[in-house]
Amino acid sequence: MLTALGNLAVPCILCFLFGILMFVVEMFTPGFGVAGGLGIAAFAAIIVMQFLANSVTAALIVTAVLVLLLAIIIVLFIRSFQKGTLSRSKIVNTTAVEGESSPVAKEKDLVGKTGTAVTALRPAGIVEIEGERLNVSTYGNFIDAGKEVTVAAVEGLNVFVR
Repeated sequence: MLTALGNLAVPCILCFLFGILMFVVEMFTPGFGVAGGLGIAAFAAIIVMQFLANSVTAALIVTAVLVLLLAIIIVLFIRSFQKGTLSRSKIVNTTAVEGESSPVAKEKDLVGKTGTAVTALRPAGIVEIEGERLNVSTYGNFIDAGKEVTVAAVEGLNVFVR
């Protein structure tokens, strides 16, 4: 088998192992990044080496073997993701998170209280109410720093002032 690769057998095998390693790294890191690109480049290097050093036939055989191996790896990965170890992995979170965000009890009590804008509210900024600084928003209007504001509503984790 190694004689079919010619005098570039060792670099081709090293590029193949490097390419497989990069694809495995890419499977467990998010996005299509550097590792996947390096894996593709390593496989392309094998094909180019075979095309330049041996013949078109050798390059086509190597290409067919690489495509077949990649197809097998992809099928095994998808099968493992659906039914095997990966489906039970902590990486894959299949449970839905129920509930909604709700305001803290003390923020519910702020409705109707007045304070002073520490920063300009455009429309968000910082207000001081009863000695405590809070991140607040207006309903779209601009309020200068130092102006008096009143808490109009608390919606979820957002405090709105006028």
